[in-house]
Amino acid sequence: MESFPSPAAKKRRIPKACTACRRSKLKCDGGKPCSRCRTTNLYCDFIKPITDPVTEKLSQLEAQMEALRNRVPDTTTAVTLLELQHQVNQRAQMENQASPTYSHQFQQQQLRENDYTSPVSMSVVSTHSHPSQPQPENAFSQAQTFNQSPRTEYGLNPLKRKRGDFELNVERSVDVVAKGLISLPDAKVYFGAFFQGCDKYVPVFDPRYDTFESVRERSSMLFDVICAVGCRAECGPGSDQFQALSNATKAPICDVILGTVPKSIETIQALLINAGYSEKGWLLTSMAARMALDLDLPGSYTKLSALSFDSGGAEGDKLEEERLMRESRVWFGTFILENILSIDCGKKPGLKASSGAGMRRCRVLLGHPNRTPLDFRMLSQVELNSIRALAHERLSPPMGTTLSDDEMSDIVQETRIDLSVWLSDWMNLVDSNVEREEDRASLRINLQIQRYWAEMTMLCKGLQGMGIENVAIMTDPQRNLIHLAKASAQRHLTTIISNPTLYLATFRYGMDFVWAKCAFSVLLLLKLARLIPSSTNMSSLIADAKTLLAELSKVRGSSNIYFRILCLSVEKCEKALNGDLDQNIDASMNGVDAEMDFQSYVPKEFILEWNFPGLTFCWIPFDFQDLFMDFGTGF
Repeated sequence: MESFPSPAAKKRRIPKACTACRRSKLKCDGGKPCSRCRTTNLYCDFIKPITDPVTEKLSQLEAQMEALRNRVPDTTTAVTLLELQHQVNQRAQMENQASPTYSHQFQQQQLRENDYTSPVSMSVVSTHSHPSQPQPENAFSQAQTFNQSPRTEYGLNPLKRKRGDFELNVERSVDVVAKGLISLPDAKVYFGAFFQGCDKYVPVFDPRYDTFESVRERSSMLFDVICAVGCRAECGPGSDQFQALSNATKAPICDVILGTVPKSIETIQALLINAGYSEKGWLLTSMAARMALDLDLPGSYTKLSALSFDSGGAEGDKLEEERLMRESRVWFGTFILENILSIDCGKKPGLKASSGAGMRRCRVLLGHPNRTPLDFRMLSQVELNSIRALAHERLSPPMGTTLSDDEMSDIVQETRIDLSVWLSDWMNLVDSNVEREEDRASLRINLQIQRYWAEMTMLCKGLQGMGIENVAIMTDPQRNLIHLAKASAQRHLTTIISNPTLYLATFRYGMDFVWAKCAFSVLLLLKLARLIPSSTNMSSLIADAKTLLAELSKVRGSSNIYFRILCLSVEKCEKALNGDLDQNIDASMNGVDAEMDFQSYVPKEFILEWNFPGLTFCWIPFDFQDLFMDFGTGF
C-alpha cells in the first residue's frame, strides 16, 4: 500500500515583543516590563494575540486529513467493499424501478447518505487525491462525517455551531481600512477626532493603552466604530463618508447578537459607542451590560478596590492592577450609559446600585496611578445616576396608587439634599485633584449642568406621576414643585451659555441625546415661564435662548433635528409673547391662538424616542372668564 508523507507542521509565529518595541522595530527580551521600556521609562504592554478563525479552521482540516490517511484500508479490502457497495446500489435501483413509491425514494436517499460514510468512498477519496492538492468541499464533508457524528461536527470551534441542517456563518473580520472604505491617513484623522471630544461622552478608554495601532490590532469592530464616530465629528452626520462607515458598523452588531463574536472588553466598548451614537441605544447598552456581567467586570472592580490599599505590590501586581483598572472603567461606563438611556427613555434601569454608600466607594479609584481626567467625569456620573435611579424608583408608585403631597415633598427634599451634597463633594474633589485649569473648569461646569438636569427632571417626573398636569387645579405644595422645576431649568440654561467654549463647543462631538436634553430643557423653561410668569423677564429669557441657538449654529447645529425643534420652540414662544404686548382686541385674539399653539407644542421626538416629563403641563381654568386670562398676570 502506498503511504503518503505527512505535511510538515507549520511553525506559528507568536508575537512576544511589547507594543513599544514592536512599534520601534527593536528586539524585545519579553520581560514584564522589558529592559528597554524600563530603561526608557516607557509604558510596557503586551497585546495578547487574537486567534485567527481561518488559521484555526485550517489546523482543524489538517488534523482531519491526517486522521483519514491513518484509516485508509489496504487495496484488497477496498476492492471487496467496493463490489459489495455496487451490489447494494444495483439492488436498490431495481426495487426503485419496480415500485417507485415515496418510501422507496426515501430509502434510496438514505442509501446515498450512507454511501458518504462508507469506507469505500473514504478509500476512493484518499487514493485519488494527493496530499499537496486541495481537497474539494464535499470530500471534507464526507471525511468529517465518517469520523464524527453531525452533532459534534463543529464542536472544535465554539463560535460556529450547527443546528440540524443550518449553521452560523463565521467569517474573519476585516476593518474599514482593509476593506478600502477609507485610506489609512483618513482613518488616523477620524481616530484622532474621536479622542478629541467624543470619548468624553463614552469615557471607557485609556489614551495610553487604546492607541491607533493597539485598537486596530485588537478589534476591528471597535476600530471601525471609532473611525465612524470620528468621521461624524469631522465631516458631519450627513456626509456620504460617515453614512458608508456607519453602515459598515451594523453587521458586527448582528454578529454579536448571533454569538459569533468573542466576548471581550473591546466588544463592550464598541457596543457602548454604538449605543450613544445611534437610535434605540438602550437596547445596545443592555447587550453590553449582559456581556459585562458574563465577563465578571463587577468582580474586577471589587478586586481592584482590595488591591488599591496594598501600596507595596510587586511588578506583576501592578500589571494586574492596570488590567483591572481598564475593566473597572468599562464596567462603570456601561452602568452609567445603561442608567441614563433607561431613565430618560422611561424604562426601569436594568442595572441597579445596591446602595448609595457602595457607589461612593468608587472614589477610591481616583487615587489610582492609571486614572485619567475623564475618570472624574465618569465616577461622578456613577454616583449621580445611582441617586437618580433611586429617586426614579421612589417616584414611581405601584399601578393604581399615587403619592400624597407629604410623601412627594419628603422624596423631593431628600433627593435635592443628596444632589447638593454630591455637587459639593465632587467640586472639592476636582479642585484638589485635577491639575490643569482647563480640565478643572470643564469638569466644574459639567457637574453643575448635570445637577440641574437631574433635579429638573426629578421634579417633573414626580408631578407627572401624580397624574396632575393642570396647573389651575394643583395644590400649593404641587405648585411649589413647579416653581422649583422652573428655577432648576433657569439655572441650567444660564450655566450652559455662561461659557460656550467649555460646554457648547463640545456639541460638535456630542451624541443626539445631548442635543435632545438641551432642546428639551429650554422648551420646558419657556413653557413653565408662560405658566408661571411671576418674577420672569420673558424678553430676557428669549434673548438667552437665541444666544444658545447662535452658539449651537457654530457647531453644525442646523443639520440636527433637535436644533430645529429648539428654533421652532423659541419662535412659537415669541409669537405668544408678542400677542400679550399688543393691546389691539383682534390682535389679542390672535395672541390667544398663538399662546394655545405654543402650550400645545410637544415634539413627537420627546414622546416617542425619549420620555422627558413636564411638556404637557397646562393651564385649563374652570371659569369661562378665566379662559382668556392675561398670561402676563400669572395666578
